[in-house]
Order: sequence, then C-alpha cells, then structure tokens
Amino acid sequence: MKYYLIKCTNKLDNGFGGTAQGPLIKILSKYKDDTGLIEHEKTHVRQWYAVLGLGLLLCTLLTLLVAPSLWPLYGLAPFSHQLLYKFVRPYRCWCEVQAYRKQIAVGGYTGTTFAVTALVEKYDLGLSTNKAGALLIG
Repeated sequence: MKYYLIKCTNKLDNGFGGTAQGPLIKILSKYKDDTGLIEHEKTHVRQWYAVLGLGLLLCTLLTLLVAPSLWPLYGLAPFSHQLLYKFVRPYRCWCEVQAYRKQIAVGGYTGTTFAVTALVEKYDLGLSTNKAGALLIG
C-alpha cells in the first residue's frame, strides 16, 4: 500500500529539493529520479504517521481516562509532527538525521558532505560540522 503522494514541481518556496507535509511530498522536477531524496522525504512521511498515531492514542487515553470533554484535542493530532518539528530543536534534529541516513544509504551518493552541510546550515540545529558528521554515522 502506498502511504504517500508525490507531486513534482518546478519551484519550492524554501529552496530545498523536496518537502513533505503529512503524506504529501513535493519534489523539484529535476530531482524526480533521485531515489535518495525521495526516500528522505518518505522518512518524514513515516515520522508524520508515527506521531499522528501517538497523538491519536494520547487523545483517546485522555478522553477515556481523564474527561470526555477533551475530545477536541483529536484535532491537534494531524499537526503534532509539524509543531514538534518547528518548535522542538532536538526533535527536528532527530528527524533530519534519520532522513539523511536513509538518503545516504539508498541514494548511491559518493559522499556525505551534502548532508553534513545541510544539517549545519539549513535547519537551525546549532550543530558543528563534526557533530553533524558524527550524528550521521550513528
């Protein structure tokens, strides 16, 4: 079962080669055959589904065990990943490191410099080059 939808585009607002918003992936047309980039974005889609599931479970537990009036919290579950990604730097770092590890593993790239540079410069993670490289190695 396909759990994502890919749309090729000629422009992305943020200057990246691809983005994922929930199960929707946008890839610049020039990267449509870049397996590594597509897997990177699919990793973000899987992260979104995982946090969605945890959010729905938490909402269910709160509604059943604390108060039925908490049911409106279900409306936040689809946005939990985006909120965590935007406001929680360690979560954003974990997401990007996992996605770049997958991209490097399947992309057939000759090096990891592009990923280290991206982690240092593009995501406001506060990482040094050495720390970013160490995180990618695992």
